[in-house]
Amino acid sequence: MKKIKIVLLIILMTIPSIFNFFPEHVEAKSIRDLRRELQEIENRKNENNSNINKTESQINAIENKISENYNTINRLSNEIIETDKEIEELNKEIENKDKSTKDLMASLQTTNGNSFYIEYLFGADSITDFIYRYSITEQITSYNEKLVVEMNELIKKNEEKKVTLANRQKELKEMQSTLQSSLTELSGVRKNLYELSTDIEDEIRNAKQIIQMYLDAGCTEDEDIKTCANKMLPPDTKFWRPFGPGYITSGYGWRSAIYSGGRLIASAQMHEGIDISNGYGSSQEIYSVANGKVVATWYDQWGGNQVTIHHNINGTTYSSNYAHMSRITAKKGDIVTKDTVIGYMGSTGSATGPHLHLAICTGLRFTDYTGYNAYVARTMDPRNLINFPSSGSWVDRVTYYR
Repeated sequence: MKKIKIVLLIILMTIPSIFNFFPEHVEAKSIRDLRRELQEIENRKNENNSNINKTESQINAIENKISENYNTINRLSNEIIETDKEIEELNKEIENKDKSTKDLMASLQTTNGNSFYIEYLFGADSITDFIYRYSITEQITSYNEKLVVEMNELIKKNEEKKVTLANRQKELKEMQSTLQSSLTELSGVRKNLYELSTDIEDEIRNAKQIIQMYLDAGCTEDEDIKTCANKMLPPDTKFWRPFGPGYITSGYGWRSAIYSGGRLIASAQMHEGIDISNGYGSSQEIYSVANGKVVATWYDQWGGNQVTIHHNINGTTYSSNYAHMSRITAKKGDIVTKDTVIGYMGSTGSATGPHLHLAICTGLRFTDYTGYNAYVARTMDPRNLINFPSSGSWVDRVTYYR
């Protein structure tokens, strides 16, 4: 019973992945539907542009605030320097006043060994003169002492001002750090928004090209584009081998990681097609596997030079994909037959040697769906569609082996 429960649990856990393997249902679409999707993409573009403008405004505001703070910090630094100078000058002046007072009192108190101060006071002609002389000496001393007190008060205020300025300067520097962090963050947001803008522009361009393709084919606004696509594609009844002679070097399905010279060429993954080769290398011509229309040619680091062709086989749509070619001779929009050379075998991208990676999937790739996972889910073993020998090699493109 315990083993049964474990088995049931494993089955339940794998159900979602089983369902995900099968292609999702593709609802009928018309050119009008494609135009609505294009409008949604353009709405996203407008929203993204609005976010870019908002972010640019925020960045400009922060940059202006940072510049303003730098100016304030510099002004405070200059004020601190000026305050230090005032304090230094006041200290010198206090020192001078103190010395002057002491010198005056010394002069008044002693001259030639006598008490000049006493002589000065008692040398008065009258009591009025005596009071006057006494008042003069007291005023001089009191005035100097008052000046010293006032200057000490001013020094105290300047010291307090200096502390206030230094604290304000510290606050501004901390604010600068916060503003700089915000600026860095917003700069990252701006970079992502501009990258998203580029991606959206690509989506818009591709959507317009697809709409134009169906319009050029004579599709009406409300016609099912899948039905229209069937009419667009030259019909055929079967698939053919892409070249001959040859042999299969790697089959369809899951396979382990591939290394070449200690370098990882391909990680453990689903091999969504088959690899076929022969001894002719880059001189081997590659043919379309059936009548159809070239819908894409491109290069990437994994598949190298690639071509995708749409087919209509007995009313069912398929797409064939050819990878690792040394060069491509077909171009997007070409109508091809099974006898059309679309390129030459090669080892471009991640390949261990010259070969052709051939994949076939149901539906119209880049039209019915665009994502890689959706593409892989629709692929099937080309050996179930093309007459390859059950084992060994073949000698030409047309010999029937079973």
